[in-house]
Amino acid sequence: MPKRAKAMLLTAAPSEPRKKQSLGQQVVNRVLELVRTGNLRPGDRLPPERELIEIFRISRPSLREALRALSILGVIESRHGGGAFVTDLEARTLLAPLDFYLSLSQSNLDDAFECRRIVEVEIVRKAALNAGPKDLLDLSAMIAAHPTVFNDPIGFRILDSQFHEKLSVIGGNAILQRVAYGLYNLGLDIRRRATAEPGIIAQSTKDHTRIVEAICARDQTRAGEAMKTHLAHIEASTRRFATLTPISPI
Repeated sequence: MPKRAKAMLLTAAPSEPRKKQSLGQQVVNRVLELVRTGNLRPGDRLPPERELIEIFRISRPSLREALRALSILGVIESRHGGGAFVTDLEARTLLAPLDFYLSLSQSNLDDAFECRRIVEVEIVRKAALNAGPKDLLDLSAMIAAHPTVFNDPIGFRILDSQFHEKLSVIGGNAILQRVAYGLYNLGLDIRRRATAEPGIIAQSTKDHTRIVEAICARDQTRAGEAMKTHLAHIEASTRRFATLTPISPI
């Protein structure tokens, strides 16, 4: 809807630019405000670049800088055939930059595992409350599959990622789900090696089983405690291998 989007942008364009912000930042803030107020909606197509330059009274380099920033934030996207569109504005899209930030912060294990405890304990508590019959069957099937990967670290890592993702989905909070995904991938290169250590897969299987048993019993407190224990085991093995191979940013 280029005409409607153009009208919204023109209405929001101030008569005089604010000097405290760069022109590019002003454009970013203006578009974000239009999205927040619902004047720009998912799927809306922004006007062509030449029109945006006129609307915002901005140079082409400054405009492109602003559009890049909005793209990184997950607010707009370029589509095949040309043009910039407002994204679906779903949490998974808007929180994608968090994954990038976390991937650059792998040396900060203390903060990472503190965040995992806060987020994933709450997720399993919500899962114990929200899980439906199909969810419980899916979790039980995953536990039943664990013995098949006792001697297969790669297979276990695939199953482990599916298990934690399933818990996040059952938790029912899209933002917690996205944050948990980013935190799960933090230090993953170290944990890949840790899963080859004797006893790690067996211990994780026990931890997963206790978590699922608590969820099936609708026991939020026990589910949270089981997840705390599981994360303590993950942190311990990650730290053992981190001392052998220092973590460096990606």
